Amino acid sequence: MINVEAVWWKVEIFTGYQIVTCEMQMRGRFMQALNDPEPYATVHNVATTPLLPGAPRLQSIAEGILNRPAFGVVRHVDAEPPSPDEGMMEMTRRFLYFEGSNFTVKGSVEFPVAADPKLHREMLFKAKFFPVFDASVAVVGAEMAPLQWPKCYVNRDLLVGLYLG
Repeated sequence: MINVEAVWWKVEIFTGYQIVTCEMQMRGRFMQALNDPEPYATVHNVATTPLLPGAPRLQSIAEGILNRPAFGVVRHVDAEPPSPDEGMMEMTRRFLYFEGSNFTVKGSVEFPVAADPKLHREMLFKAKFFPVFDASVAVVGAEMAPLQWPKCYVNRDLLVGLYLG
């Protein structure tokens, strides 16, 4: 059974010019809560890391509100317990290269082995945020090493180009 009580998840949110590290209130599974139609997310214990010149560096901010549609990539810092149906279906991975207007994500996406590859794009785009494994997130124009995240969720609405291998 999924816990429907609200909990505070420690997350890192890539916005294109900064990483916001905070706690975000969510109900249920992470991906379903992330895809909630409510456009604003209340956050606590906020700190930001600038990735581009001029972006703010904030520390120890008690509370804030973030605009979910502006999230480029999100990851939860602590591992989420596996869902009850996880592992019941055999999965296969495909290479993914996602281009946003000012960032890129390179990694893998999972699909059921039995799924027709012609339907993979539609399967990815069912939800606004979709999971990417072994992700490398890079900021276009920033001189920094890409962020290496084992699992993150990418905002399909910020898509410029998507390539599946």
